[in-house]
Amino acid sequence: MNLYGEILPPLTVFLTVWAAVYLLSKAFRLERFGVEVKPFLLIFRTGRFNRMLDWLAGRLGRAVPALSNLSLAMSLGMMALGTYLLTRNLYSLFYRVKEAAPVFPAIPFITIRESLPYFLLAAVVLIAVHEIAHGVVARYEGIKVKSSGVLVAAIIPGGFVEPDEEEFKRAERGKRLRVLAAGSTANMALALLLIPLLLAFFHPSGVLVEGVWDGGPAMQAGIKPGMIIEAVGGVNVSSVQDLSQQISKAGINADLTLRVRLPDGSLKTFHVRTVADPDNPSRPIIGLTKVRNHIPHFQVYLALFWLHFWSLNIAIFNMLPLYPLDGDGIAYNLAEKFLGGRAKIIRVGLTLFYLTLLGLNIGLTFGRFGFISI
Repeated sequence: MNLYGEILPPLTVFLTVWAAVYLLSKAFRLERFGVEVKPFLLIFRTGRFNRMLDWLAGRLGRAVPALSNLSLAMSLGMMALGTYLLTRNLYSLFYRVKEAAPVFPAIPFITIRESLPYFLLAAVVLIAVHEIAHGVVARYEGIKVKSSGVLVAAIIPGGFVEPDEEEFKRAERGKRLRVLAAGSTANMALALLLIPLLLAFFHPSGVLVEGVWDGGPAMQAGIKPGMIIEAVGGVNVSSVQDLSQQISKAGINADLTLRVRLPDGSLKTFHVRTVADPDNPSRPIIGLTKVRNHIPHFQVYLALFWLHFWSLNIAIFNMLPLYPLDGDGIAYNLAEKFLGGRAKIIRVGLTLFYLTLLGLNIGLTFGRFGFISI
């Protein structure tokens, strides 16, 4: 099935559901209950979240000033880091393609496909963390929160905190900067906290076989997808790299004894003879076409990994001085302090520069690597 055929069915369902939601909202006048429905956007406003923000601001009162100042410093660091990464990556896309990282927009069903459930779960968490951080700092600084609640944008659920715009403009510049910096800093903190958790509790414990070469040594020996290779010749292997090293050490036409865990949890020994790789006659193989590190509780690991991945990327991206991101607000307020009325010109210039930088990264990613989805 081509890409068009894969996208059309979910797109049809998506449009049908949103049309039904929009019509039902008008028929039942859901705005009376704080529900607002626009094309591909559903918003539910409630005062309960405002009370929660006040409670959190009170409970964290002593810590908020120090954390807010730290978050402002971190936001400037993320702004510089994002600029450096995009600039270096653009250079790599031009001159060192092997070192370049693909840069592409996160579009559900198009660029986000296999990892879509984890993306949606991560979106719920990181948006909630981001908006709560904004709201707590705003309330601590005495800035009124006009509204808060939950929303669904297209298929992405999340939450929002909307400070009173007039009060925000009238607030001291330092207060505005601390509110703007809070969201991305909270996302970055979450990403950093997840690193030791992932490293401490999710160690590879073997090699999961996902595909075997038809008629190859592994298939002839009885090895099937779903089995986990835990040892080769009495030597434990915990990763694909370990397995490759043991096969390479054995050489071609060598008999190997593999300790394998079956899908039912039992252990079994298999005897496999290595053969030469048809594409590289000096390289011994056993006929495995697709393998990956086996990590216990893999679905939990994937959920945490993608939460870390998206928290890290959103934190850095949101700090770019690109209108209307939070990074733009920080850059504009700092420019206004030192340059006065020329800050608006600086804002336009920075937005154009970063749009160009992002556009070149995305365009060259497509040109160098083709269409990418994760």
